[in-house]
Amino acid sequence: MTQRIFYLVTGMSGAGKSTVLNALEDSGFYCVDNLPAALFDKFFELLAEAQESREKVALAVDMRSGVQFSNIIGSLKILGIHKIPFRLIFLDCEDSVLVKRFKETRRRHPLYKGNLLEAIQKERKLLRDLLDNANLVLDTTAMRSRNLHNKILAVLRDDQSDLQLHVAFKSFGFKHGTPDDCDIVLDVRFMENPFYIEELRSKRGTDTEIQDFLFDGKPQHIEALEKIESFIMEMLPNYEKEGRRTLTIGIGCTGGQHRSVAVVERLYSDLSCNSETIFWTRHHRDTDK
Repeated sequence: MTQRIFYLVTGMSGAGKSTVLNALEDSGFYCVDNLPAALFDKFFELLAEAQESREKVALAVDMRSGVQFSNIIGSLKILGIHKIPFRLIFLDCEDSVLVKRFKETRRRHPLYKGNLLEAIQKERKLLRDLLDNANLVLDTTAMRSRNLHNKILAVLRDDQSDLQLHVAFKSFGFKHGTPDDCDIVLDVRFMENPFYIEELRSKRGTDTEIQDFLFDGKPQHIEALEKIESFIMEMLPNYEKEGRRTLTIGIGCTGGQHRSVAVVERLYSDLSCNSETIFWTRHHRDTDK
C-alpha cells in the first residue's frame, strides 16, 4: 500500500508555489490552492475521514488565504491525531529576486500598498512561524522552474519509501535530438502526423483535438499503443528485480509537439493506475520550442 503523506506548500509569494503544485499534480496529487483560513480545520477533518480516497493530497497556502493563515500550524494537529504523516514545504527566495520576478510578470503582490519591497518584507515577517515549522526549506533564488519541478519529484521519491521504481515518460522530437537520459526510446513517427492538418498544427498532444485525431477511429494506432503498454508492463518486474530505482522511457516523433506528447499522455493515464509499487511521472521536453 502506498504510504499516505500530506504535503503543505507555502512560502514567499513569487517563490514558485505554482511550479510545485504543477509537479505534484503531474505525480497524481489532488491539489488545493488558496483555501480560506476559516476552512482549514474542516479540510483536515475531511481528509482524516477519507481513509481510502485521496491518498495523495497537497494544499498550498499563502497570504491570499487571509491574514490568519499561519494558524494552519494548529490545524495540522488534526492530522497528527489521526496519524497521517505530513510535510510542510517552505519556498524561500531573496527579496531582490522576488522584486524582479513581480516586475517581470506584472503580478500584484498580495500585500502591495505602493511599495513592493516593503510588501515582501512584511510577508516574510508574517511567515516566520511557518518557516520555523517547515520540514523542508527550498531556496528558489537561483532555480529555474524545471529545476524546482525536478527537485519536488526527488522529494516525492524519497518520501514514498515503498515505491521501488520511478518510471518517467518523456516526449521529444527527433529533430531536436534524442535525450541522453532515456533508458528506452520508442519511435511513434509511424502514426499519422497532425502537423499536416492546418487546423491541428497549432495544437499540442495534450489537446483533446489531437488525442481524438490519433486515437478515435484509428485501430492501428490503438493496437500500437496497447503493444507498447504491454511491453512496458512486462519489462517492469525485471527492472524491479534488478534493483533499478529509475527508468526513463522516451517517446519520440518528428517535432515533439503532437504524436509523442499524445502517446505519453495516454501511457501515463493508462499505466499510472496499474501498480501501487511504481512512481509514475511524465514530461514533455519540446512542447515550448
